[in-house]
Amino acid sequence: MLRIASNARNFAGRSSLCRPPCEPAKRRSCQVTKPLRAGKSDGISVDVEYNSLWGQIATFPKRRPFMTNIIVATVKTSLADLIVQTAEGKKEYDWKRNGVFTAFGFAYLGIAQWFIYVSLFTRLCPNAIRFSNLSWAEKLKDRAGQIDLVKQTIYDNFIHYTFVYFPVFYFFKELIQADSSKGMENMDFKAVGEKAMGKYWKNCVTDNFYMWSLWIPGDLLVYACPIWMRLPLNHAISLAWTMILSNLRGNEK
Repeated sequence: MLRIASNARNFAGRSSLCRPPCEPAKRRSCQVTKPLRAGKSDGISVDVEYNSLWGQIATFPKRRPFMTNIIVATVKTSLADLIVQTAEGKKEYDWKRNGVFTAFGFAYLGIAQWFIYVSLFTRLCPNAIRFSNLSWAEKLKDRAGQIDLVKQTIYDNFIHYTFVYFPVFYFFKELIQADSSKGMENMDFKAVGEKAMGKYWKNCVTDNFYMWSLWIPGDLLVYACPIWMRLPLNHAISLAWTMILSNLRGNEK
């Protein structure tokens, strides 16, 4: 019996040596998408990962806030003008007028306001970026950030809007309504500016009252949100403001 058992073990051992090595199991071929990472974070843009086209689109505002601001500002201003023209009962859109509003949205609201809100205000209020990126619970405990929140709201409503935004608005409005039959090269821009400032001086109390009524609470929300969302949220409120302003001053000649 012992000899039989020993022979059996020897045979099993020899069989295992002669058996070809097992081939690894074949895997289904699949393509793995490597997550992509945005550029180095600068305190405004956010370093996020995405692994699909939808993820790339969804994270674009966080990764590219400056480009997002230009796109939103341009589209928003053009849309606001088209809404106003529709409300005025126009059968055909005035695309020349809309082109001026689109250019204003791109150049002033898209580029210039980025400098004002993101570059200038964050220097005047050094706690602004840090505060805006905190959680809401942390914001309630951050005294320095709360002070900068109030400072930004004051700068925006009582300096920027009063002395920059409205003068630029009235200048563009006067430029649009000016007689362009002689061509832009023969336009008297000094006369256009003087007439625009005269109209603003006449309406400045009412205009600023309406502005402050909407934008003081609006700015408290805008400056408290994450900084990558600051200008998109600003433009969302601004769409409503542009229609209010158009109703207030759009029909004046």
